[in-house]
Amino acid sequence: MDLTIRDATADDGAAIASLLGQLGYETEATAVAPRLERLVIVGDRVVVAVTEDEVVGLAHLHASPTIEHERPAAKIGALVVDESHRGEGIGRALVEAMEAEARARRCVLLFLTTAERREDAHAFYRRVGLEETGSRFTKTLD
Repeated sequence: MDLTIRDATADDGAAIASLLGQLGYETEATAVAPRLERLVIVGDRVVVAVTEDEVVGLAHLHASPTIEHERPAAKIGALVVDESHRGEGIGRALVEAMEAEARARRCVLLFLTTAERREDAHAFYRRVGLEETGSRFTKTLD
């Protein structure tokens, strides 16, 4: 399999919307381009995994300073591989790309959050070297 990891562009909008839908975040393709623009402005990185000219995965990295550490922490904000391509090493390649980016930014920590119901994802995260360290509490704001 020929796999390329590259920066996401507005032209990837439909594929990104579809991938976000697989995570449970229904999104219109037209909403993707302005979101990508905002993320680039704040210094985030969004990449897509492409095989045979088809976008089959997505990862988003946000690095920010913390009060707890001298160096920034990096959060993988979204990570998804198309359901029809899971188990092919694409997710691992995306995590490795995000880890390389976090290291290049001199981050002290790489983390992500995940829903409790995503047990398959949890097993994957462990396989790629992430450690479960806590729980997340949220409140949806209007």
